[in-house]
Amino acid sequence: MKAAVWQGGTKFTIDTVPDPVPGPGQVVLKVDTVGVCGTDVHITQGLFPSTPPLILGHEFSGTVVEVGKGVSKARIGQQVVCDITSHCGECDNCREWTISRCQRAQKSSGALANYAVVPAQSAHRLPEGIDLETGALTEPGSCCLSGSMVFPMPKDAVVLVVGGGIMGQFTVAFLKRRGARTVILSEPVASRRELGRQLGADVLHDPKMEDLKKVVDRETGGRGVHLAVEVVGKPELVARCVQLVRPRGNVLMIGVCPKGTTLPSDLYDLHYREVGIRGAFGRGNYFKKTLQLLPELNLKGVITTRYPLERAADAIYDSGQGRGVKLVVKPNA
Repeated sequence: MKAAVWQGGTKFTIDTVPDPVPGPGQVVLKVDTVGVCGTDVHITQGLFPSTPPLILGHEFSGTVVEVGKGVSKARIGQQVVCDITSHCGECDNCREWTISRCQRAQKSSGALANYAVVPAQSAHRLPEGIDLETGALTEPGSCCLSGSMVFPMPKDAVVLVVGGGIMGQFTVAFLKRRGARTVILSEPVASRRELGRQLGADVLHDPKMEDLKKVVDRETGGRGVHLAVEVVGKPELVARCVQLVRPRGNVLMIGVCPKGTTLPSDLYDLHYREVGIRGAFGRGNYFKKTLQLLPELNLKGVITTRYPLERAADAIYDSGQGRGVKLVVKPNA
């Protein structure tokens, strides 16, 4: 099969590699759609730890074409979306933290290839009304749903979402579903701001045109938002969120800041106003729930550009440049 292999930096090669063979409890998929994740971008920029050569791609859907020992042959032909890992439900991490950090997990192979092998437990059949492209949005959506559940939602809450990429869009949608009265979306790209309205944003802010504090003050009577969510992965934006929450407000980090970065904030101010700050990394226990919720969201236009496997490097680069909302690769197109 063909695969886009990351060779370090921004270099990819299109290589012929052995077809995957399913082991016990595994299935092989013919890959349909692979979403480009911010983590993929950060890997190529040296901001997220990873070692080449490597086949990237962990947000994907496809059709089961082969099964391993212990897996029913009835699964062949199923259209599925894939979680990154399996889980045992018994280890300390599964019981006390989250099933997405299972200590005994089997991982899926990278999906920027014609075929991928995944644990059968991690291949979730698509519900009626969800196609393979939309299904590939489950993984990023689950990260946002998991994050949106971290803090309680106060009555009549005003919340701020900084960043209107795919993660910001899902965060807007899920916070609105949780009962936020007003959702402010701050995003410099006009098309992303407008898409935010489609997914539930009440107030759209262009950081190139108006100071964000003025908008927050206007919507909260100068008090500050109840919850500010950073979904870009920039420490300076996390610090800005700290400044814009009210006393005892909360800051949520869904965007992944580069390893080794620090928070450029006045810790006395954070301490004095008793601001809560929390990270939300990954899918938590919400992958299946997200898949069930997708049919209820208006995701029209969320996938903005599709690339063939041979242009996987372009897809990752363009995503890093903020071109579009969700960019995907179609390895078998």
